[in-house]
Amino acid sequence: MLVRHLLRLAALAATCQAIVPYRRQTTPSAVQINWDDVLITSKTSTTLQVVANPPLLADSSIRQNALDSLSLVSSNYVRYVPWFPYPRLAVPEIDAPIINDTHCITYWDFTYADQLLLDFMNATPNVTHIINYSTTPDWMWVLDTPYTYPENVSTIDWNYNNGTTLRDPTLKEISDYYSRLLSYYTQGGMTDECGVFHPGHNLTIEAWEILNESEAEHSIVTGLYNQIYDAVTAAIHAVSPNTEFVGLAMAYRNVTRVQDFLQPANHQPGTPLDWISYHFYAGPTSSTTQDEATQSFQQANQFFEEVAAIEAVRKQIAPNTKTTINELGTMDPNGVTTVVPGYVIPAEYWAWSGGVFAYIFSNLTTQGIDVVGESQLSGYPGQFPSVSMIDWNTGLPTARLRVLQLLQSSFAPGDNVVATSSDETQLHAQAFDTVNGGKKVLLINKTDQNVTVQVQGLQAESMDTVDVNTAGNPWRTEQVSGDSVNLTPYAVSVLSGE
Repeated sequence: MLVRHLLRLAALAATCQAIVPYRRQTTPSAVQINWDDVLITSKTSTTLQVVANPPLLADSSIRQNALDSLSLVSSNYVRYVPWFPYPRLAVPEIDAPIINDTHCITYWDFTYADQLLLDFMNATPNVTHIINYSTTPDWMWVLDTPYTYPENVSTIDWNYNNGTTLRDPTLKEISDYYSRLLSYYTQGGMTDECGVFHPGHNLTIEAWEILNESEAEHSIVTGLYNQIYDAVTAAIHAVSPNTEFVGLAMAYRNVTRVQDFLQPANHQPGTPLDWISYHFYAGPTSSTTQDEATQSFQQANQFFEEVAAIEAVRKQIAPNTKTTINELGTMDPNGVTTVVPGYVIPAEYWAWSGGVFAYIFSNLTTQGIDVVGESQLSGYPGQFPSVSMIDWNTGLPTARLRVLQLLQSSFAPGDNVVATSSDETQLHAQAFDTVNGGKKVLLINKTDQNVTVQVQGLQAESMDTVDVNTAGNPWRTEQVSGDSVNLTPYAVSVLSGE
């Protein structure tokens, strides 16, 4: 998850210092489209990640607005992750069972898990979900001394998630834990270690992701990860044979780890390798808005090269395995885990951060990635505020959420992505001949200046825009004619026409 990307910021600083800031726009930027040259038929779905955290609890003043905001972008492959900084929210069996000759006691408690997951499912009906209870109980790991978690469910605890060796080397303990968890939510209930039945739910969970950023969380090496993956998938399939599985959830784009995971010889016979997943966050280091935006677009370019390397391995070894890149975001250097005292994340940040996500979507679509997921619905000071898609004071959308909503309303799997050229220093453009029959061009202004764009090959009729002025409000729609449009600073626009 996000905390592991903090380690990259210092390394990125040296690289980013060499990036040349954009020059001010002085001449119109031309976009050329060849509608007859289809690069790829899109199979890319756009979605988001929801991390279970205190602002989404029932007693939160922003809960309802947050859920309403989530409903605006409810879409296939939406990812839900209870995560370790909130142990009592993330781990339904937070205390180890006591099993001996005279006692058998378990401590399963779904009070908060139910509240958060059921709200999430109700806000995202009629779509496929990827569920990841990423945090295993600390008591399953070998520890020098037992770890004491905070009783307050809203307390952020970065010290949970300890140990590097599971206490049960057979992996039955961890696989039974996840089997019971899935049974509780999909089979009407589960039977605990003492034979006691706990009534549950009959939800449909289409896909289950195994752990999160395990190369960092618990420092799990590839071989052990593969063994855990095999054990957990086998246990869950015994309960829910139609559930698909997502593997890896890597913090870093490690081609060797992907290669080792995708080799069938590294797994038990019959183990499904349905999906792989990994993450990317841009970590600018400059103190000025434009330099931060410049660095983030540059880092995205480096990320595309890493994706290409991973895709080459996947296509060679496991061409039927799908890819979800399900944590994508940026970090304001003054608002990474907390907000620097006296600092207010500027409106421009939310706009250009949304632009970076749109830019990543455009490029990953041409690479044939199945799912592109923005991170994350709810962040706040103490828990990655600049990655939030909602205002932590109100629960209402930021521009980052509105950009995702605009992309979802404009583009879909089945669209033809066609050859498009533009001056990438200030502008990104990509044309789509959409499955709904209309022609659309995604335009992203990478700068803090107005950019006049001449689009050759489209008779424009209207343009939808998310920018600094619209902020978290619905996008602005304007009628246009001719081949020239004006993009406001950091605008993400969709131009429609014939």
